[in-house]
Amino acid sequence: MENLTLNQKRILDFIKKYQQKSGTSPTYDVIAKHFGYSAKSTVQHYVDALISKGYLTKERYLSHGITLHSEGNLIPLLGKVAAGQPLEHRKYEERIEVPLSMLKGSGPYFALQVSGDSMIDEGILDGDYVIIKEQQDAQNGDIVVAEIESEATIKRYYKKKSHIELHSANSKYKPIIVDNDISFKISGVYRGLIRHS
Repeated sequence: MENLTLNQKRILDFIKKYQQKSGTSPTYDVIAKHFGYSAKSTVQHYVDALISKGYLTKERYLSHGITLHSEGNLIPLLGKVAAGQPLEHRKYEERIEVPLSMLKGSGPYFALQVSGDSMIDEGILDGDYVIIKEQQDAQNGDIVVAEIESEATIKRYYKKKSHIELHSANSKYKPIIVDNDISFKISGVYRGLIRHS
């Protein structure tokens, strides 16, 4: 990515802060008003420069005019999930920036920070952030975030005739067997991870 001018950096920083606060991107009108520009064309000039330098992408919505997206999209970070034994996960107000390439198809998406080592053979390590597409169904063999008795865990999912099996990716852990009389639901399917070195 290329270096930014001072005004380009100010506009990019404003867009990112606006996204973090509101969960959506500002329109050209909002940006122009914030910086005191009388013409939207001034904003468009800076935005086009940010797009050409790889800092933004642009999408058009019929009712909202032009909306800006940074190279990453902000999704909710809902807490921690066990890659070991099930671990309660709570809703947090934090958001995490995720590359658009991970957010394929319609969402919603959320992120969880992994705690434990049971998925290391899948390359999912303690401290990683997993990107999850929220849905309540999965195919056999999918890596899912599952809630067992209101506690969450990330495992590979297999539906059998009489029960569900959740498999680790670490030979020291046995599969979790979920009988029909146990409260169980799928929260979402794994779509990728972010690792902060």
